[in-house]
Amino acid sequence: MDPSDADEPSDSQIEQTALTAQERDPRATVEEYLYLLDDASHIDDRPAKAHTTIVELLDLLTNAYALPIVDHLFCEKRPLRFSELEEALGVSPKVLSQRLTELADAGLVSRQSYDEIPPRVEYEPTTKAEELGPAFQFLYAWAERYDLDRGD
Repeated sequence: MDPSDADEPSDSQIEQTALTAQERDPRATVEEYLYLLDDASHIDDRPAKAHTTIVELLDLLTNAYALPIVDHLFCEKRPLRFSELEEALGVSPKVLSQRLTELADAGLVSRQSYDEIPPRVEYEPTTKAEELGPAFQFLYAWAERYDLDRGD
């Protein structure tokens, strides 16, 4: 790498700054997916099927590295190769492979393999995963407001 290149922004940084103020507005993230509330039950009604799905989703996302994988794929806004995820997250190939398989089986991550030498496989969030955006936006907003008091 040429030392003069060190100050140049990465493609990811350029794309991030290219986002408009509206796209960076947390409310826009939520408003984009308001259609999900059409015909949805109220939280107090706790429909059994939805409750079961939420429990299964949280079980999946609390597996080691599952949430960081989804978060990284969501934030990068582009397909990522296995090696990019491995390097960015510092996860072992075995665990990364297991989590990606689980996330793909749940319909949260799509896997695209290309018939090339060497083989190339890319991963990206599905629409199903992207529709979790408002939930994550609320979690980040909550985390900015509160800190868990763990008695430390």
